[in-house]
Amino acid sequence: MGILNLGAGNKILAEAVNHDLHKHRPEIDVAHDLNILPWPWADNSFDQIVASAVFEHLEIDMVVTLNECHRLLRPDGVLWLKLPLWDADRAHDDPTHRWYFTVRSLDQFVPETKRGRQYGFYTPLKWRYVKQPQVNKARTSFSVTLGVIK
Repeated sequence: MGILNLGAGNKILAEAVNHDLHKHRPEIDVAHDLNILPWPWADNSFDQIVASAVFEHLEIDMVVTLNECHRLLRPDGVLWLKLPLWDADRAHDDPTHRWYFTVRSLDQFVPETKRGRQYGFYTPLKWRYVKQPQVNKARTSFSVTLGVIK
């Protein structure tokens, strides 16, 4: 189990365990509501987690969500995220979005950042930036890659 593709939707990754809320197509390997903890995978199960446009839909907050990803990743594992920018009209057009982010929203989880040093008490589970947040050309979302620190 190398890659977990959370909230795959129609973006199926052939080499991954593809997850979604419902088994709406045959390539979905696991159907599970991510608001229900723990998620249905064992500790240290994956080298990579992909979560493209999924975390903003969850009822659980980002601290809980990242902690669960931390649990699932093996040492040196990475988490690739795509998240909506807080000030993008398009992000607010979707009534299922519960959370909005800035490119610095994840700094609290990264000890090498100023916010990570100030607010490190949010969680004992830490991350590092593998790839800094990159805003898309439409300025509606950004992608980022976090490396787990274990």
